[in-house]
Amino acid sequence: MHDFLSVLRKERFIAIARGIAACDIAKVTEALYEGGVRFFEITFNPSRPETAEETALSIREAIKAAGAGMAIGAGTVICREYLEAAFQAGAGYIISPDTDEEIIKRTKELGLYSIPGAYTPTEIKAAYKAGADVVKLFPITVNEIPYLKNISAPLPHIPFLTTGGVNPDTAAAFIEAGAVAVAAGASVVKPDLVRNGDFAEITRLAALHVKAVSGR
Repeated sequence: MHDFLSVLRKERFIAIARGIAACDIAKVTEALYEGGVRFFEITFNPSRPETAEETALSIREAIKAAGAGMAIGAGTVICREYLEAAFQAGAGYIISPDTDEEIIKRTKELGLYSIPGAYTPTEIKAAYKAGADVVKLFPITVNEIPYLKNISAPLPHIPFLTTGGVNPDTAAAFIEAGAVAVAAGASVVKPDLVRNGDFAEITRLAALHVKAVSGR
C-alpha cells in the first residue's frame, strides 16, 4: 500500500486467521473482503514444525484471492525463519507478540512494515526506536482500556494497535482510548464457521467489526 499508516488509520481494523488451513484461506479472504475488511493477518503457529511452509502457502493464497484490494500480513512472527518465509510469500507487514530488535530491523531492511508487540513504556519506546511503524500493545484485554489511554498520553507520537478482547461491542472503546486500529480473530474468523462452510456468517461478523470502528 502507498501509505500503510494512513490507510490503517482510515480502515482501523485487521482481521486475523489463526489455525485456518491453506485450502480454506481463499474463501475466508473473499468473505472478509465482502464484509469490508481491507487488512488481513495470517498467523504462524510455533507449535507446528511445518508452520513456516504452511503459513507461507496461506499468505500466497490470500494474496491471490485478494488481489490489490487487501493488505495481507503475517502474525506471530517470532523468529527470522518466519520473517523470511512471510517475505518470500509476499506479506506486506509483520506482526509479532514481542519486541525483537533483530526482527524489526530485518523487517525494515526487507521493505516491510513492522508491528512488534510491547507492553511497558520502556518496551514500547525500544520497539519504536528500533524502527516499528506501529506498536501492538500486548498483552491487553478489554479490562485494560484505561491502560491504553494512560500509555497513549505521554507517547502520542507512537501509533498503537490492540488485539485482545476486540469484538463489535468493544472495538470502538479501544479506538476512543487511543488505538489507531484494532485486530480480531476469534470473533470473526471462527474455525467452526470455516469447517461448516458458513462464509456468509464470516462476512456478517466482519461487517459488524468494520461498522464498530468506523463510527457509523
